[in-house]
Amino acid sequence: MGRRLKEVLYEYSINIALSLVVVFSALEGFKFHFPWFYVFLLTAVSTIFFLFLLKRPLLIVLLLIIILIGDFALFFGYRDILVSIFLYIEGFVKWINAYMNYAPSSPAFSALTEKYKVFTLFVTVGIVTFLISAMNGLMRSWFLTLLSGMIFFVVQWYNYVDKAYFYLMVYVLLCFTDIGVKNYFRKNGLRGPLSAFLAIVMLFSSISAFGAELMPKAFSPLKWDRLENWFYDTFPFTREWRNGEGKPKGTPAEDVFVSFASDLGGAAKVSNSVVMEVETKESTYLRGMVYDQYVTSPSGKSRWTNYVQQYRYENVGGVIPVTFSRNVKYQIKSLKIIPVNIKSDILFSPWQPYKLSDSFYYEEENLNLKAKTSHATGEPYFVIYLTPSIDLKDLKEKGSTSLSEEERKRYLSYPSNLPERVKELAYSLTKDKQNQYDKVKAVEEYLRKFPYSLDVPPTPPGRDFVDYFLFDLKKGYCTHYATAMAVMLRTVGIPTRYVVGFKLPPAPDKNGKYIVTTADAHAWVEVYFDDYGWVTFEPTPHYPSIEFPIFLSSTSSDLPKEDILPDNRREEDFKNIEEGMSQSEKVTGSENAPVDKKKEIKLIEVLGAFLLIMASSIFALYFKKKKTLDKDEKYLVIYYYDKIVRKLSKRGFTMRDSETTLEYQERVAKEGYKDFEQITRIYNKTVYGSKRPSLEEIKRMKEFFDSLKKEHSVKLS
Repeated sequence: MGRRLKEVLYEYSINIALSLVVVFSALEGFKFHFPWFYVFLLTAVSTIFFLFLLKRPLLIVLLLIIILIGDFALFFGYRDILVSIFLYIEGFVKWINAYMNYAPSSPAFSALTEKYKVFTLFVTVGIVTFLISAMNGLMRSWFLTLLSGMIFFVVQWYNYVDKAYFYLMVYVLLCFTDIGVKNYFRKNGLRGPLSAFLAIVMLFSSISAFGAELMPKAFSPLKWDRLENWFYDTFPFTREWRNGEGKPKGTPAEDVFVSFASDLGGAAKVSNSVVMEVETKESTYLRGMVYDQYVTSPSGKSRWTNYVQQYRYENVGGVIPVTFSRNVKYQIKSLKIIPVNIKSDILFSPWQPYKLSDSFYYEEENLNLKAKTSHATGEPYFVIYLTPSIDLKDLKEKGSTSLSEEERKRYLSYPSNLPERVKELAYSLTKDKQNQYDKVKAVEEYLRKFPYSLDVPPTPPGRDFVDYFLFDLKKGYCTHYATAMAVMLRTVGIPTRYVVGFKLPPAPDKNGKYIVTTADAHAWVEVYFDDYGWVTFEPTPHYPSIEFPIFLSSTSSDLPKEDILPDNRREEDFKNIEEGMSQSEKVTGSENAPVDKKKEIKLIEVLGAFLLIMASSIFALYFKKKKTLDKDEKYLVIYYYDKIVRKLSKRGFTMRDSETTLEYQERVAKEGYKDFEQITRIYNKTVYGSKRPSLEEIKRMKEFFDSLKKEHSVKLS
């Protein structure tokens, strides 16, 4: 097999391999599963197509012209087909945005997912193979190929695609191998056979990759608060990435609020600095963040975090699905929050939030609320929320059987190394109780007997936070009580979650506003009951216990139950809700406008602009490569020599693997190509003699190459 053929086969093989790794990881992120053979075949064909196309600029221009002519032909002759294509693409864009943000599971959305699933595969493969072929095939930039791939896999891993870590190692291994093999071909492979060289490269690449995997990673990251705050404000979606660090340090209120989940134990440092003002008719709990995973690190450090979160975006006027049953009565209430000394993207609301005066994100399971950007001081927002009516007798008949298997796994988990005596204590408190409610109250009442104190020592190293609180410390503040109650109930099979936020003061000030300070930061527990959904409980003795039943007042604004169901979200359905609010509190929605002719033309313009940008980018890459070649004399010698050998190969003078350049030159010169002796001399002097070629020598090599091209053209004529 000739050297040039080996190079071509290798180039196509490595680009297919790199593309396959990225495609498989991307499909893992989409949670789509296709037969591996189909994915391999599609990726291979797409890679071969782009590698062939990108090295032929004139062919690209011709293809773009054909596409544009086809577009105009469809626009003037078959406009309906063109509109259908654009509507399909527009629908795909909306679907992919929704799917990647919150992955809803309604039957209608599942049907859309099936509709666009195969198209997603084609788009993914097309984008990946185009980029890999452009960077690694056309530009021959190992740096861009390696860097862009690493960024992709790292972002995927931070977004909870666990297998991205494995694909990253494979990708890096392939990139290192590619760098070595390209260097081998550049030096004409005179130091040994390719198989031996490839084995050595892969061995050292593997050692490097797995060595990095075994390196210690338990070190604290560097902190640059100013840059961190800017980053999270600019890219708020990154707050929910895997590291869980997405809470930039700011005001004391934020520090206290965040520490209630991420830094359990130790004395609580609070002040009376004002956080927000709240205009409402009653003192209530303002939920900030809800957590569902209690974890303990190998060093014994305990904290609350979240299982995989999926956020859904809602425009102004959008509503949050109701989580309790349609058989449960409820009251519609509202409040106004004015931030004073807190700048955060967290939106606060009582349970259950329903509608806000601003566009927002909400987490589908725990209903954590996020703004698009941080709310600065003095920027008020309004919240409409629903308060369910809870009948104690009915509540005692409810369990938690309606949760799915996945939800039970989420809300019943606790560390595998949780001390047994914690479980035994929870069992002893609840074993004689006949229903779930009585079990919850038994644990709550037990904890409320412990004295309340803000001045407590940190949890000793290696000790579980809950175990230390229950059996040694036996005093604490809200995080101790809420964490202990949530974990203890989970050990006896009762689903719970941990909530941090603020508890409004008992009474408003003289202006009718509730003044919330950092001292009002609080943590409590929510327990799941069938039909009622999540019900709030208060285990901290510093605050009054929540008593049931909770009945609605006679002036409650009831709506027919079908008006608040998640599947019925028309704006007119919420008119009655807003009538109960003052004019300043009303929120307005918007309706989707139908596609008109102007939109059709706009879509055509967008496509045309996209194609022009693509063509410009390709030409920019092509001319950048030519410019680079013009600057590197040594590379030009190697470049033209390689081109000359290819031309000679087409005439039957293929360079053998066992031949040196001088032996090859003698064989070619005997066939009438006497000038090839000078070409070989220039090449050997440059590559092996490490001498800089002159411009005249480069010009001579180019002229010889042009003469071979001209000779070929004459023969064709």
